[in-house]
Amino acid sequence: MNRYKNDWIQVALDITSGISEQDRFERLLATIRSMLKCDASALLLFDQQHFTPLAINGLADEVLGRRFDITQHPRFEAIARAGDIVRFPSDSELADPYDGLIPNHTDNLEVHACIGLPLIQEDRLIGAVTIDAFDPTQFDKFADNDLRLISALAANSLNTALLMEQLEKNATVSNTSKRHTPNKNQGDEIIGQSAAIVEMKSHIEAVANTDLSVLIMGETGVGKELVAHAIYAQSQRADEAFVYLNCAALPESVAESELFGHIKGAFTGAISNRKGKFEMADKGTLFLDEIGELSLALQAKLLRALQYGDIQRVGDDSNIKVDVRIIAATNRVMHEEVKEGRFRADLYHRLSVFPIFVPPLRERGKDIVLLAGFFAERCQHKLNVASITFSAETLSLLQRQSWLGNVREFEHAINRAAVLAKGESTDAHLMLQPHHFQLSLTMTSGGSHHSMVTDSNTNLYSSSLHNADSKIMQDHIDIPKDLDMKTAMDRFHTQLIQQRYIENDKNLSATATQLGVNPGNLHRLMKRLGLK
Repeated sequence: MNRYKNDWIQVALDITSGISEQDRFERLLATIRSMLKCDASALLLFDQQHFTPLAINGLADEVLGRRFDITQHPRFEAIARAGDIVRFPSDSELADPYDGLIPNHTDNLEVHACIGLPLIQEDRLIGAVTIDAFDPTQFDKFADNDLRLISALAANSLNTALLMEQLEKNATVSNTSKRHTPNKNQGDEIIGQSAAIVEMKSHIEAVANTDLSVLIMGETGVGKELVAHAIYAQSQRADEAFVYLNCAALPESVAESELFGHIKGAFTGAISNRKGKFEMADKGTLFLDEIGELSLALQAKLLRALQYGDIQRVGDDSNIKVDVRIIAATNRVMHEEVKEGRFRADLYHRLSVFPIFVPPLRERGKDIVLLAGFFAERCQHKLNVASITFSAETLSLLQRQSWLGNVREFEHAINRAAVLAKGESTDAHLMLQPHHFQLSLTMTSGGSHHSMVTDSNTNLYSSSLHNADSKIMQDHIDIPKDLDMKTAMDRFHTQLIQQRYIENDKNLSATATQLGVNPGNLHRLMKRLGLK
């Protein structure tokens, strides 16, 4: 170990240096790999009985998206329970969680060297370092005390990062205010490291600890409810109620009662007094999903509740004071809704004090790989298989798709593919191949099947629209034959949208209706094509 003295001195200095925590973690793993000559290593955070990868070296990128439940992974459970170095026998029968996740190594990790280093700070497990090598004797020459040094330095590095994160969060809170750090539900975590997601997370952190109203906007399936839960979980109201209401599912006859409650006898069927969502959310948070679906009459009553902080139950003349933080969400283009008279401008401005836009999956780059790992890890336990991984060709294919239904569609596609792969295989280790996704023929989004010749970025083709417009494409729109598929389809969509937009007197909503698409998606497509 002496010949690595300078490396470890540098690692120790890194712990207190000004470099980013991610750089610090990656340097730590690079030093471990250099010293131990391992083929793969990972630094993981331990929380809520899960190990979450923070940095990897020699493992597939999708590992960063996985969340390892120790009750499902016996090797991780052994590391979590041990309290000291764990050397797994080279022929251990315990399944390795990284099977199929080391690039250029397609065989199962049946015989290899594996070490787990629990990271303990003040008698509390905060994480782990895993070290793997294909040579089963690779680590025999390293004493446990050498490995304990690695564990201690890694624990200090991780603990410093956690302390810095907590200090940064506390710095935004008044010394006299209560700081609540709720437990994270692993299913509610926002997975992603793309610039768009990092920016969105910074917006969430900025607004969460205020009482400002938030309007979350984005396409169907991007995870708007997930964002709402993240805002609530990081707020000072996290100990209070989080009340959900889907405005799109409200029949007009009961909508007011759902929001504000009613008294006995207020209408036929009102056999007792009943609290509405506002009263149920008093002191807490009310999440109004699909806010753009509310009627104008109900919008006026909602506006009064936001302006004056009081409500009236249906059938009651008295006012009830409420203290409610409002988070709203919509997939509509709200300024267009206001322009068309379908949404009150004053309510829109009051709701959108702090707007947050959730980016579509197609704009999130390699987040697709992380999400693939996240959903595969979750799916393999549902299907009771040892592992689900992806071939390189599959990951490339998934990143080229546009996922009109966004994250929701992406998760469903992985689940379907895994079921198909399981039906084809007798092996407990499934590797998903391109044909399991059937993306070469059709894509499914929101129940409509989209021909792949259309470039699914557009959301313009349901199967009926494709048939109806095929003649337009042949007879009325000039597409040069030497263009590649994406450029040709962008050219076609530009000309098609221009035609329909003019035909509908430049009314975006009417154009969207004629094309059979969501107005918000059409608006964003027009911006991408340079038409707005």
